[in-house]
Amino acid sequence: MISRLSLTNFRSYPQYEVELDPQLTVVVGPNATGKTNLLEAIFVLATTKSFRAKDYELMNHDQNFYRITAMTPEGELGLGYQKTDQTTEKRAYLDNTKQPLVRHVGKLKVVLFEPNDTQLILGAPERRRRYLDFILTQTDPNYLSLTHRYKRVLQQRNRLLSEWNGDTAELFAWNVKLAELAADIDAARRQVIDHINDLAVDGYKSIAGTQEPVQLRYIGSADEHDYPSHFIRLLEANQPRDLGAGFTTIGPHRDDVEILFKNNDITSVASRGEIRTVVLTLKLAELTYIKQKTGIPPILLLDDVFSELDDQRRSLLTQAFRGHQVIITTTDGDMARQLKAHIISTKPGVKV
Repeated sequence: MISRLSLTNFRSYPQYEVELDPQLTVVVGPNATGKTNLLEAIFVLATTKSFRAKDYELMNHDQNFYRITAMTPEGELGLGYQKTDQTTEKRAYLDNTKQPLVRHVGKLKVVLFEPNDTQLILGAPERRRRYLDFILTQTDPNYLSLTHRYKRVLQQRNRLLSEWNGDTAELFAWNVKLAELAADIDAARRQVIDHINDLAVDGYKSIAGTQEPVQLRYIGSADEHDYPSHFIRLLEANQPRDLGAGFTTIGPHRDDVEILFKNNDITSVASRGEIRTVVLTLKLAELTYIKQKTGIPPILLLDDVFSELDDQRRSLLTQAFRGHQVIITTTDGDMARQLKAHIISTKPGVKV
């Protein structure tokens, strides 16, 4: 939970401080007045990355740094970024004491839903992998390190492929290392999917008011029951293709997740409204799983979500996220008053 958020040179805010309600805060204002920037700041503080921009794009005009701080039950969390002509540096803090970024990630737990999240269903496999990896990063302190090790080994294997000199012994050594790490990532992702599937059916009903089957199915690179050895065999069989491409064409970095709705591929049977409801269902499942796994209710960030929901779905969704700190952005002041929330206006001098 965040009681106070402070921004310096972040996006449209040269200097800004705001108190947040422990239950529900609604950020109200016209478009292009910085509503999403506030949610983005909280997301960046929690994850060290933006969901829509590169680090240098987050700095206020003509500035070379930004800083985000938030008062939490654990203390004051901070994240700063600075850019010079030669270098960039990102630092995390707890009560002004520097912390390694890998230890900082996960201290503040958040779940974000923003309009572009329909790409979780309609977009490329990377979006669905990112969904699983984000949950794991917030619930498993070792997962971020695991993915970093996998990426380093993958880079070494790719370097060997792109500069191929015929050294099959070295390639086999990288295959073994890659297979061991890939097996752990595959197992972790499948375990999360099992939990999400358990939560999804009731989650859909809590939002839509009707019960429909929602299920995720992991499409991995190798047999989950004999992963390391099977993956090595696949790498060896796939070697000509990898050499031609100059990079590794199979593995957790290429896997996908199939989303089933009413026992069919969701893209073939779901309406636009149903797709949006399924995305919200997956986000609520993410919220519940993180709370169950860590004992800490994540902060729920909803960027202009209510605008496309009818009154019934708004009411059901409001009930579903009770017990969490929720921050919502909207252009609709009437809706904000109906929610009886703590209201922040991003348009100076305007009361809502």
